[in-house]
Amino acid sequence: MTKETKFIIGAALLTIGVITGLAFFLSAKESQEKALVMAEVKGIEAKESHYELGDVPIGGGIITKEYEIKNILGKDVELLKITTSCMCTSTNVKIGDNETKFFSMEMGGDKNPLISLKIKKDETAKVTVRFDPAAHGPQGTGPFDRVVSLYFDTGIKELTFAGTVVK
Repeated sequence: MTKETKFIIGAALLTIGVITGLAFFLSAKESQEKALVMAEVKGIEAKESHYELGDVPIGGGIITKEYEIKNILGKDVELLKITTSCMCTSTNVKIGDNETKFFSMEMGGDKNPLISLKIKKDETAKVTVRFDPAAHGPQGTGPFDRVVSLYFDTGIKELTFAGTVVK
């Protein structure tokens, strides 16, 4: 076998290996997405699960609300993903010294990444939600309902708030 033939065979094997590795990596990521439990979570308690904001001035700046959730399931749970129902809303979760970045709505095929944040048995976490009443522009007045979805390994916990954006 000539050097050139060995080089071509080596390059072909390397290419096949890279393609196989990419296919495996992408399918593993896809299967992680499918692993989310889509039922309502049992055992995650919210001190307040809904806030009524009333009239919110469109030029009044970002509104911040905090929810407190507690794991009463009797075992540790894992927070896997955070999403919101609209791009005007972002949220993060803080447990002790561990804090996620702020996540928002998934749209246009852009998915929020999976995270791994353990909430121990009887532990409390703080969920901070930011709502921008001006995000939809001057025509964005009127009533609104927003949802924050927290995906755990045991199901989904939804926190909500509502109000009316006014001029």
